[in-house]
Amino acid sequence: MSKRTTAITLAIAVAAAVAAAITFAVLTNSPSTPESSPAADPTSGAFEIPGFLRQSFPNTDWERADPAISLALNGGPPKDGIPAIDEPQFEPISSFAHPDAVQAILVRGDSETKAYPYNILVWHEIVNDTIDGSPISVTFCPLCGSAAVFDSVLPGGDSTTFGVSGGLLESNMIMFDRRTETLWQQSTGKALAGEFFPHQLELHSFQLLSVGEIKNRYPETMIVSEDTGHSRDYANNPYAGYDEDDAFYFVPSRIDDRYPSKDIFVAFSVGKTSVAAPWLLLEDGQSYETTVDGQAISLEKAGGELHILGPDGHEIPFYFEMWFSWAVQNDDGRVFDPTQ
Repeated sequence: MSKRTTAITLAIAVAAAVAAAITFAVLTNSPSTPESSPAADPTSGAFEIPGFLRQSFPNTDWERADPAISLALNGGPPKDGIPAIDEPQFEPISSFAHPDAVQAILVRGDSETKAYPYNILVWHEIVNDTIDGSPISVTFCPLCGSAAVFDSVLPGGDSTTFGVSGGLLESNMIMFDRRTETLWQQSTGKALAGEFFPHQLELHSFQLLSVGEIKNRYPETMIVSEDTGHSRDYANNPYAGYDEDDAFYFVPSRIDDRYPSKDIFVAFSVGKTSVAAPWLLLEDGQSYETTVDGQAISLEKAGGELHILGPDGHEIPFYFEMWFSWAVQNDDGRVFDPTQ
């Protein structure tokens, strides 16, 4: 299937960013004005670090950076203006006070099972936690629907926590680690600038289910409570309706129109090849076989849970992301569509 893309000018993206500032101010209860992207061309070999990032991260090693960082936009709230949760409190999932239809990231360990509901993640975007004593960061970017869990261990072996930088790249959150202030793209876990560029964080396996499904299947689950230390209306979604139309707050640099922009895809990697599959087209109770880089890969979906297995039976971790976001970051990626 040929790839048809529509070029979107940077000026449109900047205008959309300014218009969206009011919406993002809701998250911090303070007005902010997004900063436009610098005019540098990241493909030219010379690029500029956006001023708002240099100002917010004076300790970042800017000599080590991906040229793509030049296209980063100021999302409105400043560094830590959207506060990550660093000491999450939990309660039995039976105590969850919102509709069972709320989606949640489910992380299962050997000794504990935890759920991180979207009604809290939409306000905080990162929850720094542990599972079986090992550090993880549970992340969610509402602007591109990207849900990913990472092992919070840096390439040198040190553990860390992550925060929200206030910057966006192609409408995706830019995170930072608090140990070195390296900047990381949330959906891919790739370092964008700093000491650990060009390393990539390790994904941690998880499932994306409704709270109701988790209650029925894993009643022992502990779920993040609203005792976050922050005053937020967790019954309200500040992005309500955003995922139901094709409008953007921050327009990506191009749109791939093979699928609706905000359809959710599941994404994973085999070697250096990034693969994405339309989530809703993977039928429950079905198993699919494909080949990626000469390796036999199987995808098995049952009860809304997905397992992706490599040729030796090992489990391949994955994350979720809106189509537009995956496509704009993966020119050479591969789509696995079970209907084609």
